[in-house]
Amino acid sequence: MQYFDLGGTWQWQDAQGEHQVPATVPGSVHQDLLEAGVIADLNWRDNERHALWVAEREWTVSRSFDLDAAAVAHEYLVLDCEGLDTLATVSINDQVVLRADNMFRRWEADVKAALRPGSNTISVTFASPLPMMAERQAEFALPAWNVYNQAYAGKSYVRKMACSFGWDWGLMAATVGIWRGIGLGAWSTARLDDVRIHQDHSAGVSLTVDAAVSGAGTATVTISYQGNEVARGSAGVPIAIPDPQLWWPNGMGAQALYQVCVVLTGADGAELDRQERRIGLRTMRINREQDQWGESFGIAVNGVRVFSKGSNWIPADVLVSRLQPSDYQRLLGAAADCNHNCVRLWGGGTYEQDAFYEVCDERGLLIWHDFMFACATYPSFDRDWLSNVKHEVEDNLQRLRHHASIALWCGNNELEQGLVSEEGWNQAAMSWKDYCKLFDDLLPELVAAHDGERDYWPCSPHSPSGNRRHHSNPNCGDAHCWTVWFGGQPFEAQRDWTHRFMSEFGFQSFPELKTIETFTAPEDRNLCSRVMDYHQRSKNKGNKTIYAYLLDWFQVPKDFEETLWGTQLTQALCIQYAAEHSRHLQPRMEGCVYWQLNDLWPAATWSSIDSCGRWKALQYFSKRFFEPILVGGVEHCGKGTVTTFVSNHRATAIDATVRWTATDCAGAELARGDFSATIPSQGSVDVGVIDAMDLRLRKGAGDVGAYELRQVGADGVLGQYEGECDLMIWLRCEVDGAVVSRNLTLFARPKHLELQDPGLSVEVEAVGGGYEAVVRAERPALWTRLGLNEADATFADNFFHLQAGETRRITIMPTETLDEDALRAQLRVSSLYHSYSHGADAVAATQVVEA
Repeated sequence: MQYFDLGGTWQWQDAQGEHQVPATVPGSVHQDLLEAGVIADLNWRDNERHALWVAEREWTVSRSFDLDAAAVAHEYLVLDCEGLDTLATVSINDQVVLRADNMFRRWEADVKAALRPGSNTISVTFASPLPMMAERQAEFALPAWNVYNQAYAGKSYVRKMACSFGWDWGLMAATVGIWRGIGLGAWSTARLDDVRIHQDHSAGVSLTVDAAVSGAGTATVTISYQGNEVARGSAGVPIAIPDPQLWWPNGMGAQALYQVCVVLTGADGAELDRQERRIGLRTMRINREQDQWGESFGIAVNGVRVFSKGSNWIPADVLVSRLQPSDYQRLLGAAADCNHNCVRLWGGGTYEQDAFYEVCDERGLLIWHDFMFACATYPSFDRDWLSNVKHEVEDNLQRLRHHASIALWCGNNELEQGLVSEEGWNQAAMSWKDYCKLFDDLLPELVAAHDGERDYWPCSPHSPSGNRRHHSNPNCGDAHCWTVWFGGQPFEAQRDWTHRFMSEFGFQSFPELKTIETFTAPEDRNLCSRVMDYHQRSKNKGNKTIYAYLLDWFQVPKDFEETLWGTQLTQALCIQYAAEHSRHLQPRMEGCVYWQLNDLWPAATWSSIDSCGRWKALQYFSKRFFEPILVGGVEHCGKGTVTTFVSNHRATAIDATVRWTATDCAGAELARGDFSATIPSQGSVDVGVIDAMDLRLRKGAGDVGAYELRQVGADGVLGQYEGECDLMIWLRCEVDGAVVSRNLTLFARPKHLELQDPGLSVEVEAVGGGYEAVVRAERPALWTRLGLNEADATFADNFFHLQAGETRRITIMPTETLDEDALRAQLRVSSLYHSYSHGADAVAATQVVEA
C-alpha cells in the first residue's frame, strides 16, 4: 500500500473571518494561535480566561496537495484520519467525504471519487462542541464533577478529552484540530487491515499472528530479537519461539522485546503491504485469590505476583499534539529511574500517543489503563452514543493490545465512588442500569473480543465482593484513599489503611520558585495573591490545606521560596508514610500508586514532577521508598519503641542486616544495635524492635534530659511529649556488605526538634566526564537539599538525611552543559535548619577537585 502524508503546513480560518493563521498538522488551533500571537501564553497569570473564546468558534483548516495519475489510478484511495478533535466535517475538492464526532477514534473514508490527478484541496471544519453540549444537557442533564464553567456542563455528551474542559489541577482549554496524523492510503490488490498476536505460554512460548486482509494476498510472519531473525512462519499458524526471553517489570528482570513483521504478498510474490509490532513475551493477569484478609488484588506477571509501585499519569500538555517522544522519555524515564514499576493512565485524559506505550515497554512500567471515562455520568441510554463508544474502544484495543506493558483495562475513574444511584437517575448520579450497560456489559465484551490476554476491571475504585457501593472495601479490590487531603486526617492515620491495592492517594504542593516565576509577576509571589489563588483549582481545600499541614509538621519558613520548599517536604512526607506502610503490609497490600506523576499547567497540584519538568521533593522521596530493598521504622510513641522492617522487591530472597543508631539533634550517639533476617522476594519482614524508652540524654553534670516519651496525643500520632523530644533513630540496611537503604525515624514532629546548624559543606569533583557533589555534615542535617542557582539539574539523590560526620557523594546531572567554574558558582546545599528564620543561608560549593 502506498501512503501519502497530508501533514505539514495548512491554514486556519474562523467562521467570523477575523483570524487567518498558518496551521501545523498534527496540531491544534490553540497552538497555532499562540504561534501567531493571537492568544498569549496560557500559563501566564490569568491568560487562560482570555482564550476561552477559541472553543466557542467554528474553525476550518485547509490545504492543497498534488496527486499524480498513477496514484489516482489505484483501485482504492482511503483517507486515514488518526485523530480529529472533535466535531469535524471533512471535504475534498468541496465534496463532503467524512463526518466525525469522536476525538479518540480513527476515521477512514473511501475518497477515490472525490480525487483527481493534479491539484486537490482538503478542508476540515470543526464545529464548536458547546452548542451541542448545551442542547443535549438541556434535554437531559448529565451530572458531573469538575465543572468550572457552566458552558461545559454537558461535556459527557461529546467524546473528547475531559480534562481539556478543566480539572482540579489544570486549565480550561477545549482544544480543536487534527491532533494526530492524516494521510491517504492507496492500494489495488490487497492491504493489511489489522494484525493480532496471540501468545501461548503453556509449553514454551509460541505466537499465532492473525492478519485481517482486504483483498487477496498471502501473509508471512518474521520474528526478530535484538536485530536477528529467530523464527518465521505463516499467519494463522503457531510459531514456536526458541529460547524465549521473557519481559519483566522494572526491577524484576529485563525488558526483552521482539519485533514481529507481517508482510502481505500478491500471487506474483510482490510485496503489497506490511505492518510491524514490537512485543514482549509475558503473561499478565489480575491476581484475585481468597486469603485470611478477604480477596487479594494485584498484578501477576509470568505467574509471579508483583507489588505495583508508581504514580498516576495525566496528559503532560493540554495541547497533546505538542508533546514529543522526548517528553515521554523524560517523564516516564524519571519514573523508572526512581524505581517505579507502574503507571496508571487515568481516564480523564486520552488514549496516549504511541511513544507513551513504547517507553513503558522499554522501561518496564506496567500500565493500569483506564478507558476514557472519569468523574461524570454518561448517556449510555443513547444508542448512537453507545455505538460511537464501541468503535472508539475497538480502535484503541486494536492499536494498543500488542504492548507488553499494558497490565489491565479499567472501565472508568471513580463513577462507583458516588456517581451511580440505586434509585435511578437524579441530579447527582446515573442509574445502575445504564452504568452496567456500558461498564459491565459493553466494555468487557469488547476487551474479550479484541484482546483476551488481559483482564478487565470495571472501575477504579471497585469492590468486587459485598456491597458494590462500598467502593473502597479494605478486604478486596482497589481503593482511592483521600482521607488525609479531603478528610483532614493526620499523616500517621495512613498506617491504618489495609486496602488491597491503593490506586490513588495524594497531597498537594507548590512547584519551586523557578517554576513560579514562569507564570507570575514579582508582585504575585505570595501564597495568598490573586494569581497564586487562580492557579489553585482545588477550590474547597487548596492552599489552606497545604499550609495547615505545613505548620503541623514544620516551623514557619523564613521566606516565600522556603515556604514553597516546605510544601514539597510536607507532600513528600505524607506520601512516604503511606508508601512505606503499603510495603510493610505486603502481601496484604499489593499496590501503591500515588496521585500524580506529572502536570500540564503550572499550579499547586499533587504532582511529583512539575509542569516545567522539575523534580519536586516527592520525586526524590519516591526513589527511596520505591527502591528494591527498603528499610523502615514504625515508631510506637506510647511504648517508646520502633519496629524495624525490610521490604524486598528483588526477584530473589536476600539476607539483610539492619544497623541502627540512636542520637540526639547534636549528633551525640546514645545507643546502637543491629538485626539480621532473610527476606523473601516480594515480601516484608519485621526484623526487630528498638526499645528507646530507657534512653537518657545527659546534658550536663546532674542534668538528665527526659526521654520518657510520655504522650499527650493519641497513640500512634507524633505529638507533644513532656521533656525533650530530639531523639533520632537512624536505620541502615546492608546486603552483602553494601548499604542498600537508609531511613530515619523520629518520635516528634520535625518542628519540635532542637536542630543545630549542621555545619554543611559541599565540594565538586569531576568524575568520569561528569560531576559529583561531595556533601558533608558536622551535625545531623535533615532533608539536605542540593540545587543550582540558575541552571536546572537532577541529582542522584536529594532531600536526604546526613548523620553527624557523614559524607555523601551525589551525581549531578545538569540539563545544560556547564563548565567547572559555572557549576561551582551555582551549586548550593541547605537543609531543614536553613529554611527557618534562625537558620543560615544555603552553603555554596567551595572548590572543584579533580578526582
